[in-house]
Amino acid sequence: MSAFDVVARKQDLDFFRVLNNLRRTERPLEKISEFAESNRILPTNTPFPGFWSNDKTPYTIEPMDNMAPSSVVVHQATMKGAQLGMTAAMENCIGYYMKEFPVEQLYISGTEELLRNWSGKRLDPLIDSIEMRDKIFRQSSGKQSAKTGDRTFSKEYIGGTLNMSSAQAPSGLRMDSKRCLWRDEIDSAPLQLRTGEGNWLSVSYARTNAYGNRKKIWDNSTPTVEGLSPIETEYLNGDCRKFFVPCPFCGEHQILEWTSEDDVHGLKAEMDSGYISRVYYVCKHCKSRMENHHKTVMLLNGQWRATARAINPNRRSYQLSSLYSPVGMLDWRELYEKYLEAQRDEEDGMRSFTNLYLGKPFKEIGARPKIDNVIELRSGYRSETVPEGVLFITAGIDVQKGSKKNPKNPPRLEMEICGHGARYRTWSICYRRFEGEVDDPNAGAWEMLKEYMEKNEYGFKRRDGRKFNVEYILIDSGYNTHVVYDFCAGWNGTHPSKGYGVLKKRKAEKGDEVGPLDFKKYRKVKVSEDTILHEISTNFYKTTVYRNLVKVRKDEGLQPAGLCEFPTDYKDSYFKMLTAEEKWRDGSFHCPQGRRNEALDVRVLNLCAGHAYLDSKLASLKKWYKDQGSTDAQIEMVNHKMVLGWIESKTKVAEKK
Repeated sequence: MSAFDVVARKQDLDFFRVLNNLRRTERPLEKISEFAESNRILPTNTPFPGFWSNDKTPYTIEPMDNMAPSSVVVHQATMKGAQLGMTAAMENCIGYYMKEFPVEQLYISGTEELLRNWSGKRLDPLIDSIEMRDKIFRQSSGKQSAKTGDRTFSKEYIGGTLNMSSAQAPSGLRMDSKRCLWRDEIDSAPLQLRTGEGNWLSVSYARTNAYGNRKKIWDNSTPTVEGLSPIETEYLNGDCRKFFVPCPFCGEHQILEWTSEDDVHGLKAEMDSGYISRVYYVCKHCKSRMENHHKTVMLLNGQWRATARAINPNRRSYQLSSLYSPVGMLDWRELYEKYLEAQRDEEDGMRSFTNLYLGKPFKEIGARPKIDNVIELRSGYRSETVPEGVLFITAGIDVQKGSKKNPKNPPRLEMEICGHGARYRTWSICYRRFEGEVDDPNAGAWEMLKEYMEKNEYGFKRRDGRKFNVEYILIDSGYNTHVVYDFCAGWNGTHPSKGYGVLKKRKAEKGDEVGPLDFKKYRKVKVSEDTILHEISTNFYKTTVYRNLVKVRKDEGLQPAGLCEFPTDYKDSYFKMLTAEEKWRDGSFHCPQGRRNEALDVRVLNLCAGHAYLDSKLASLKKWYKDQGSTDAQIEMVNHKMVLGWIESKTKVAEKK
């Protein structure tokens, strides 16, 4: 903390002590945990009605005191399980900044439903318990001001206002500057605002910028999916604190954690005739059996310990599972019963148990084709040779920024040439990697690509000598967009592309029949006179690739529609790239860290290029039918299958000549 911040913080304390003395005689408490015990009365619908006791949930003391004006902590995150009292601890901080140290505050909940429920069932009893109801009234006297300062989503008091908003209400996130920002259940809302204004966490964070290191931000939530959970990200940005508690028998401190059945320590259950007879926790050090009632003493003597280095010294983060739930709330027996229930629910049981009770993000185990089976799709032709059955050829090119200092990941272009045939069968013609600079469309890897294509005269030959030109090329423009645009402008049939997980149709568009009515496989967008950008629904094409990779080649007869085949000289490393990503139950694809997935990315570009090429031919075929006098109904029936048949017939005619 800078010297300026220290002076500013002291001035704040002095000012608000004077302000508070106008309505009270004692000086304001500097520890929020002390304020909670002296002021907070929990209603009868809570597990521990009556005055708040820090002894019930000792692990909340440090997070509460971090939010006090005198603390150096600016931003903290709590990733936690259910039945732990963290939301109530956050409420204590809100009450403190209303009564003891009034400032401007903003509370955000994941959804409007959660917000409305919190405002009526949690906030109103808090205000009454700390005797603030008669101190909440309109602070302005203008004619246009509201009649009351006590509204559902806004509470005005001397020295500040508590505004409330849901994460998906942009107007609520654009409040004036706020000293305190409380964000609860942040994983329950989509990260991106519907209005296109960006990440709601970033938008709301900007409201605190004016206060520098004097601001206070608390993010609180149960997590969701590993790698996608916002609270997990905030937790990893902090110092990843764990609550160590002593064994009541040997005194050694340890983390209460959920272990596998093979581990000696952890939560264990004894069964009798299929029913739980006893649940206990085995000490990691002395192997003694701790009972649920031991938690009271264990929690009182517990301590938070950092397990990582935060991105800056003003950040802290905490993770806590429901194993720590105090006596009188969720006990170990109930928790083990929840685990058994989760085991019986094959669909989402362990996901919910991991999130809600272990307080950890769930690691998706995605589906992907078995690599050994995919390798079997190598056929009896070599790369750079066009096999029988190919009707036209496309290319997909991926731009990799890489690093000049990393020989395993240099700047480069990765390209696949793909052949397309009847019934959507595909053949990989070749896979090439061009290592070099990618910042200049006339040099480096781009020049190597150009030389390669010129050497092959922009096409490849079949065994009988017939040449197939590359008809359609898509290049990913996610990196070095304008370089890609410039390069595409110099090649006929070459277009930039941009991938989206799911592509929604626009108002004036017609949705594709392959999915929901508002879905598009791809879209052409004219960005300049020479450039047509192809926006691609990558989830759709990756699903198509994976669905086709599990199809098995037959020894004779008609081959399965969509069958993929590959040259006999492709190495196993190629197939690892092609199957690198995991498909999750929601239809999205994710690539675990350390895996390379460029082969899958360029295959997506090739499938989209194939569809785009067929669509262009479809328009020509429809025009031909129209010129022949066909009815509108007949023209409407023309589809890709007919286009492929048309191309095949033209190919056979040309070969006879």
